[in-house]
Amino acid sequence: MTASIRMPALLRAVALLLGAGASVTAAGQALEEVVVNAYRAAEEGASATKTDTPLIETPQSVSVVTREELDARGVTNLNEAVRYNAGVLAEATGIDNRVDDVYIRGFDAGSWSNNVTLDGMRAPQGGQWNRTMFDNWNLERVEVLKGPSAVLYGQVAPGGMVNQISKLPTATPVQQLRVTADEHGTYGAAFDVGGDAGERMLWRLVGLYSDGDTQIEHTSRSHWFVAPSTTLQLGEATKLTLLGLYQRDEGGSTFQFLPAQATLFPTSYGYIDNTTFIGEPSWNVYDRDIYTAGWSFEHAIGERWTLAQGARFTHVDSLFRTTVGGTATLTNERLLGRRAVQGAGDSDGYTADTRLTGRLSLGGAEHTVLAGVDWQKADWDHLRQAAQVAPAAIAIDVFDPVYTHYDFAAVLAPQVSSVGTNRQTGVYLQDQIAVGQWRLTLSGRQDWFEDELLNRLSGVTTVEDNDAFTGRAGVLYLFDSGFAPYVSYAESFQPVGGSTDRNGDPFDPTTGTQWEAGVKYQPAGARGMLTVSAYELRQQNLLMTDPVDPDFSVQTGEARVRGVELEGRITPVAGFSVIGALTWMDSEYTEADDGLQGNDLPSVADFMGSAWLDYSFGGGPLEGLGVAGGLRYVGETWGNDANTFRVPSYTLADAALRYTFGARSGARNATLTLNASNLADKRYVATCTAATACFYGTGRTVVASLRFGW
Repeated sequence: MTASIRMPALLRAVALLLGAGASVTAAGQALEEVVVNAYRAAEEGASATKTDTPLIETPQSVSVVTREELDARGVTNLNEAVRYNAGVLAEATGIDNRVDDVYIRGFDAGSWSNNVTLDGMRAPQGGQWNRTMFDNWNLERVEVLKGPSAVLYGQVAPGGMVNQISKLPTATPVQQLRVTADEHGTYGAAFDVGGDAGERMLWRLVGLYSDGDTQIEHTSRSHWFVAPSTTLQLGEATKLTLLGLYQRDEGGSTFQFLPAQATLFPTSYGYIDNTTFIGEPSWNVYDRDIYTAGWSFEHAIGERWTLAQGARFTHVDSLFRTTVGGTATLTNERLLGRRAVQGAGDSDGYTADTRLTGRLSLGGAEHTVLAGVDWQKADWDHLRQAAQVAPAAIAIDVFDPVYTHYDFAAVLAPQVSSVGTNRQTGVYLQDQIAVGQWRLTLSGRQDWFEDELLNRLSGVTTVEDNDAFTGRAGVLYLFDSGFAPYVSYAESFQPVGGSTDRNGDPFDPTTGTQWEAGVKYQPAGARGMLTVSAYELRQQNLLMTDPVDPDFSVQTGEARVRGVELEGRITPVAGFSVIGALTWMDSEYTEADDGLQGNDLPSVADFMGSAWLDYSFGGGPLEGLGVAGGLRYVGETWGNDANTFRVPSYTLADAALRYTFGARSGARNATLTLNASNLADKRYVATCTAATACFYGTGRTVVASLRFGW
C-alpha cells in the first residue's frame, strides 16, 4: 500500500471505526478491566529470578510493562514499550523499523547486541543485519531487568536486558479483534482468540496484518504474523504448551545515516526534514522471514518441587538494501555523498533451558532453590556487498532530493562473507532464603562457550573457546510499612567474536560488575510500587585501538556508569494510573590507550525523566471515557567517543483518548482509542555515534484503533 493519508482521511477512518463498533454485542473481560481500573501495575515478574518471587522481594531494579499498559499507550513496538522506564534510552538508532534497539544504564541492550529475549530465550546470533523483531501484539508483558543478569541467562549486556513474554492459552475465553489506521497511511487488523477446547486442552491463536506508508517518504512497509499455541494437561501434575510463530516483513527500511551538519548544526538552508528520504527508492529493501517452534513443559514432583523446560527453534532470513549518507559535510551546504550496500543472511537458532525449582524448610529458614542448565546454538551465514561507486557520484540534494535510480546491483563487490557457529552451555544454581522479614538471594553460574567464524574471503577460521563464571548476591528487608531496602552485587560477560589482535589471538570476553542499593515501596491500599536505586556499573576488557598497529585492537579499556533511578507504577484509586521515572547518570572511560580516558560514553544522557497519567471515568455522564497524557525528557548526550560535539536534549508529549461503547449499560462491547506520540511533531536527533551517523527520532504519530470482543 503506497497511498498516503493525513489527518482529514484519518478522521474519516475514525468515523468508519465508530460505525463498525455499533454492531458489536458482547464484551471481552480484558476490555472491562481497562475501562474500570485503567491498568494495574504488576506485582510479580519471573524474569529476574525464574521463580514466582514478588517484585517487592527481589533485590534488583525491575520494570514490568503489562498488556493493559501496552494497549492503553497504543504501543506498536518494543522501543515504545520502554519509553517510560527509568534508565532506558529508546530508539538508540533513531527511526528504525527493522529492529528493537534500546540502551539500558548506558549500554546497548537491544537487537544488534543480541540482548532481547523472548520467554527467557535469546534469538539466534547472526550476520550484521539479520535480526529478529517480534510483534508486541503477541506479548503478554515486557520485563526490563536493570544491571547484569548473566547468572541466569549467560552472555548479556552489563546494563540490563529486556525479556518479552508471549501470550499463552488460558482457561478464560479470549475473543478480541482490533483494527487500526494511522496518519502516515498504514492500516491494520489484529485478532486474539482462544480458550478451553475440552479434553484437558487449551488453545490460542494470535495474528496481525498491517500495510502502508511510514514517516519516511518513499518508504512503505507490510507486516504480518500468526502465532498458534496449545496447552495440554497430560496429567494432574504435568502440563505441556506448544508454541509456534510465522512472521513476514516486507518493504523498505526507515533507517538512515544522516550527517551532523543539517541535523544538529544548521546550514543557510536550515535543517533536513525528519521525513526526508536520502536513499534510493529502487534500492531500499528490508525483507525478513521469521519462524519459531517450541514448547514449555512443567511437571510437579510432589507439593514442593517442579521440573520445567523451555525450548525453541528460531529461523531468521533477511535481505537488506540501502543507500545512506557517506560524508560528514554537505557540499555547498546541500549535497550529501552517499554509499550503497546490500546484506543477505540467515540463521538457525536452537535453545533449551531446563530447571528444577523446590521449596525447603531448613534451620528456621525457608529456601526457594533453583538449579538449571541451558544450552543454545546458532548457525548463521552472512554476505555484505558494497557498491563500487564514489560517494560524490551518487550525491543527493538533502533539501530537494532527486533520485538517480542507479543500478547498484551491477557494481556490488563483497565486503564481508562469513559463516559462523555460536555455542553456549551454562549451569546455574540459586538459593532464595527467607528468614523472618529478611530475604537473601545467592546465585552462581558457570558458562562454556565457543564462537567459530569462517571468513570466506580470506579462508581464515577464527575460534574463540572460553568459559566464564558469574555470580549474584542480594539482601533485602521487608518492613511492615511497605518499605523494602536492598543491596546487591551482580556480574556479566559477553564474548568478543569476529576479530583478533595483531598476533591473531582471539579476545577474552568483556566482563561487567555492578553494585546496586535501593528501596522499594509498596503502599497499602494502592496497587503498584515505587523504586529508588543507586548503582555503579563497570565494563572491563573493552576493545581499544592498538597503539602499535591501528588496524588492530587491544583489550585494555574500561567504562564506568554511575546512576540514580526513581521509577513508579501505581494505581492510587480505581481508574487512575500513574507512571513516573527519573534517571541521573554519569559515565566515563576510566581506562583507555587511545586518548579516550576521562571522556564520557556516547549516547548516555546525564538526565532523563518521564511521566504518564491515565484516568478512566467509572461513573456519571462521562462513564466509558478515558484520557491520558505523558511527557518524556532526554538530556544532552555526546555524539561520539571523542566528545567533540553534543546532541541536544529534547522533550516530547504524548496523549491518548478512548471511549468504551455501552459502558453505562454494562455491555462494554468496544473501545475506540486515539493515541498520539510526539504531539508537536518535534524534529529531534535521538543519538549520534559519529559526525556521519546521526539518527532522527520518530515524529508525530497518531493512531486510531477499535478493539472489541464477543
